[in-house]
Amino acid sequence: MDREHPENRARTRATRERRNTPVSNAWLATVADEPAVDPDRFFGLENPALVDRWASAPRGIAPEDQLLAAETQAIITRAIEALPLAQREVITLRDIEGWSAADVCNALGLNETNQRVLLHRARSKVRAAVEPYLSPTEQP
Repeated sequence: MDREHPENRARTRATRERRNTPVSNAWLATVADEPAVDPDRFFGLENPALVDRWASAPRGIAPEDQLLAAETQAIITRAIEALPLAQREVITLRDIEGWSAADVCNALGLNETNQRVLLHRARSKVRAAVEPYLSPTEQP
């Protein structure tokens, strides 16, 4: 396996981190106590398998929108299941499980470039599967 020299890894990380603008700790302290969403809207510790997941659908979603979302999710699920194994693993860990790129690389034994390529190809295939469903159809 191609191993990157530690000094190169440090330079790469430093370059990547320079692109990110740090959040001011003073500003963060002013909003740290304010939850973005009422915590009662989520499952809690009483059901550990569902901690931090919505207890109910967000208010105000019409039934037809819920149906469309369920149909879209089914298309996405089928598209992911049809992917080659490596692409399926990467997109599942990154986009469904929320893992970081570094964690995926470590878990699957990939280098950063391969992980990015697999993720890009997987996302492109899933997008291609969903687009015809969500695109407006032309009426004759």
